[in-house]
Formats: sequence, structure tokens, C-alpha cells
Amino acid sequence: MLLGFSLTIYLIFFEPTVNSFSDTAKANPYWFLVLILIWIIYSYIFNLYSVVNASKTDEIIKRTIYVAFFTSITYLFIPFLSPVFPSHRLPFYFFLLQITLTMSIWHFIFATLFKNPILEKRAIIVGAGWSGREIAKVLLQNEKIYREQAYKIFGFIDDNPQKTGKDYEGLRVFKNSDELPKYSRRLKLDEIIIAVPYDKSISGKLYNALLLCEQEYNVATKPVNELFEEATGMVMVKQKNNEYYLNYPYPTKRSTDVYTLVNRLVNVVIGLVGVFVLLLVVPFIWLGNLFFNRGPLFYSQTRVGLKSRDFTIYKLRTMVPNAEKNTGAVWAQKNDARITTMGKWLRKSRLDELPQFWNILAGEMNLIGPRPERPEFVEKLLVTIPFYNTRHLVKPGITGWAQVNYKYGNEDLDSLRKLQYDLYYIKYRSVLLDIITVLRTFGVVAKFKGM
Repeated sequence: MLLGFSLTIYLIFFEPTVNSFSDTAKANPYWFLVLILIWIIYSYIFNLYSVVNASKTDEIIKRTIYVAFFTSITYLFIPFLSPVFPSHRLPFYFFLLQITLTMSIWHFIFATLFKNPILEKRAIIVGAGWSGREIAKVLLQNEKIYREQAYKIFGFIDDNPQKTGKDYEGLRVFKNSDELPKYSRRLKLDEIIIAVPYDKSISGKLYNALLLCEQEYNVATKPVNELFEEATGMVMVKQKNNEYYLNYPYPTKRSTDVYTLVNRLVNVVIGLVGVFVLLLVVPFIWLGNLFFNRGPLFYSQTRVGLKSRDFTIYKLRTMVPNAEKNTGAVWAQKNDARITTMGKWLRKSRLDELPQFWNILAGEMNLIGPRPERPEFVEKLLVTIPFYNTRHLVKPGITGWAQVNYKYGNEDLDSLRKLQYDLYYIKYRSVLLDIITVLRTFGVVAKFKGM
């Protein structure tokens, strides 16, 4: 509605034949539909709706400006499906400024409304162990909005008498599960989050209490691992004695034959386009190398791919020649001194990844998948993360769910976080998730966020 209003105001000022929103919408409905579609696409690209929170006003405005700017440019340059391109620059600046201000104000108001307790899900967590405390930390400290509502967590219920009365994450542990119906009625709960460890079956007493809450007070139940995945886009992993474990079962699903076929056909097309783009830009990159990055144009490296098989990856060189001659295999660091001036630009723009489209054509990679890692690092990570090889159930990718949601990792903890995102992608892999990942990748490239 606000986008339509902005377009109408623009047309009234710069198109004298336009008098009202309703008349214009009836005569040219596609003008408004195309504008909304473009806004939605760029909103996914720049991940706009993950930050609609009143405490992040600067981030809201920054991303809104990105979306408004690219939406305005794209829209005004589309022939036939948008109004006639203005004959001078003032209308364009007016349109850009109007959309930016209108949508920024709306997002701020929208975020403020979501802090209203009326819109919160009232919940209690059953289980004050690691899983319960972890989900409490996510819901209380993570300022992203979970789906359409925020959560108000009142505390924990735990049958261990030694935990009763204690505080975890600023929340009190109430009495045992016998008290669940009482708290459901008094607190008017919407949801009970089940955080009972997987290796401990739900007792008959707890099951009956949950059943009573659902029947008498219409309180829904939610497994903690599902809520964690939906709220973070990651799989829940527990650390114990310097090792990491999957705290809940990780079901792997085989891709359907249709998805596999379509995925391969799409990747072949993308690979051909990528190689064509590489051929177009290579002469310019070669010229830049003469001045800022002397040495070989390409470099190759062994990486671990599908089914833990090694393959050779190709990239445009971004570091000084023989960068690991004296150190052996080491993680790339932020502001790494080995990266050349030209190499920094190639990494920021992600142009250094272009030769990997050849790996896609060869069937060794996909456009989307876990980042292919070096065998030396995989061997090291398997010591502390026994399930690390799970990421090799699918082909590695040039971009992926982990790459667009988390920074480049150069330590074990960073690798774990990215693995949690990778496992989420493998678990929920679909055409829709692939599309969202591609759109967010455009946002990363447009903002020069590559390392």
C-alpha cells in the first residue's frame, strides 16, 4: 500500500494526466504489481526484514536505503511495465527519497509495535538443562523477530529438585511438571517449549501435564530443536569437554529425482553463464594484475567435496605467489598481509570465485552448498567436531546458507557456527531455500562484504 502511495504521489507530481490512486491502479495495475515484486526481491537480497527491531534503527534505515535505491533504479529502467522514464533527474531523486523516507518510517513503527506485549507469545520452557538455557539465550538476547511474533519467556519447569528456585539466563526455575497446568492458567501461556534431552524420555507425569495444558487451556507445545532452527537458521549443537555433539537426532533426507535433475540442469546453465562472464572480465583482471598483483592469474588448490572426495578448485589468485611456502596450510585472516591490493578488491567483489563455475560444469560443485574446505582443515576439525563430514553429503557451493548468514571463519568456533548453518541447509534443502540464498548472495556482493 505504501509503495503504491509513493508511486501515485510521484505520478501526480510528474505525470499531469494522473489524478488519483484508484484511477491509475485500474488503468495500469501492472505498474504497482511490478514495483511491489521488485521491492520484495531486493528485500530478500538485502535481508531487510530480519532487522525490523526498534533497537536497530540505524540498520533498518541503512538496509531500507539499499532496497529503495536499487528498487527505484530497476523499476524506472524497466520498459513498458513501468511509467515513462522521466526526462530529467529531479523526478528520479524525488521517487528515491520518497520511497526511502516512507518505508523507513513504516519499518520503524512496525518494529516498535512488535515490542508491544500484546503481540508476544507467552511461553515457559520445560527443562532447565543445556538445551533449555540455550533456547532461552536465543529468544531473550537475539533481537531478531521469530516469525511474526516475539517471545516472552516466564521461566523454566524442571523435575530436578536441585534446580528449583535457581536462576538461569535471568529466568527462575519453577517447580516440577505437576505445576504446568497451574502456570498455563495463571500466566495465560500460548506455548510450552519442550527442552527435555533426547536421551531422556518424557515421563508419564510430564506427558499427562502437557496433554492437560493442551486440552484445557489450548497451550501448544514446541520441541526446542525445531524452535532453535526456525529462530536461528542453524542446527543445535552442544559443546562438552572441548568436543561438539548433535544434541538432537539429525534426520537426513534424500533429494527427490525431480529436484536433483532440475538442480543439475540449473547449475549447468549457471556454469555456462559464469564461464562466459569470466572470459569477459579476465582481460581486465589480467591488466590489473600487471600493476597491483604481479604473478600467476589463476591458482588451484585441493578441496574436499561430495562424499569426502578430494577435487581441485580453481580461483583467481588474491595472495602473493607462494603465500604458504614457509607456513604450510593456515587459515586466511582478516586484513591478511598476504592478500594483495588487487586481491582485496577481487575478494570483496567475489570475482575471485568466477573460475569455480568451471568446477560447476565439471560436476564437482554447485552454485549453492557448503563452502569446500581444505583436507588439512577437515582432518583437524573432525577431531573436535566428529559429525563434520555430514556437510559432505551434498556438493560444495560457490555460495551457501552459511556464507550469507555468517562471516568468513578462520577458527574452530567460526567453523562450528558455519557448520550449524550448513547442516540446516542440508536438512531443509529446497528450491525455495536455494532462491533465498541466491538473493541474499546478491546483497553480499552489492555491499562488497566478501573477505
